[in-house]
Amino acid sequence: MSTLKRALAILDLFSLETPVLTAEEIISRLSYSAPTGYRYIRDLSDLGYLLRMTGGGYKLGPRIIELDHLIIDGDPVLGVARPIMREVVDQVGGDVLLSVIHGLRILNIHHERGPDELGIPHGRGRAHPLFRGATAKTIVAFLPRKDQRRLYDAHPDEIRELGLGGTLAEFTGNLDKIRVQGFYLGVGEISPERAGIAVPVFQEDRRIFGALTVTFLATRLNTIAQDRTAALLQSAARRIESLALATRMKEQAPAA
Repeated sequence: MSTLKRALAILDLFSLETPVLTAEEIISRLSYSAPTGYRYIRDLSDLGYLLRMTGGGYKLGPRIIELDHLIIDGDPVLGVARPIMREVVDQVGGDVLLSVIHGLRILNIHHERGPDELGIPHGRGRAHPLFRGATAKTIVAFLPRKDQRRLYDAHPDEIRELGLGGTLAEFTGNLDKIRVQGFYLGVGEISPERAGIAVPVFQEDRRIFGALTVTFLATRLNTIAQDRTAALLQSAARRIESLALATRMKEQAPAA
């Protein structure tokens, strides 16, 4: 592992369960030598990625907040997606999420809230379950086969327990059904009172970027026209893709 990766691995230790860690805990969890660990902690603190608290513990620092602000304001996808997602909320109700996959993690990057109080704990920056819910299953279904195989190899027991397949062939077969349908409806998979419909969002090279999901109270299932809602989401996803590409091309065009 490079020096940069070893230093940045410290940031991955922080979570909702462990928002504050002492230097000793950081060094112990990563099995670094004391001089190396303290040097990394000092450098990350000097750069604003860690903040030392009264009592000696460390938490994630203000530089990360600043970077998130730059992402929100500078991301062409988010720039075009927000008003489109708002339109979906106004037409369907419920909450609308835009989520992406990074490595073996699915993260929500934007959340437009609807009129109902859904209590969704997956706002911006929150990790999403890998194999439960409309968002996850839609994204995983449209991954390249090699990435699906990598996920299966890393989580065979969880995949089997969730009924997604006892073998790699069964797992990919179930994902192919979602792929052919073009969307996924999940009911009560993350919480019993909620349901969701998700469609894929692609990059310009047709690689999967993430998913656009509308989630709503499960009691509204009988009043939601599933096919029409899926078609509305698919239209919104295509608009996001098209406008994001146009924005990128405009930014990359040589100055006149």
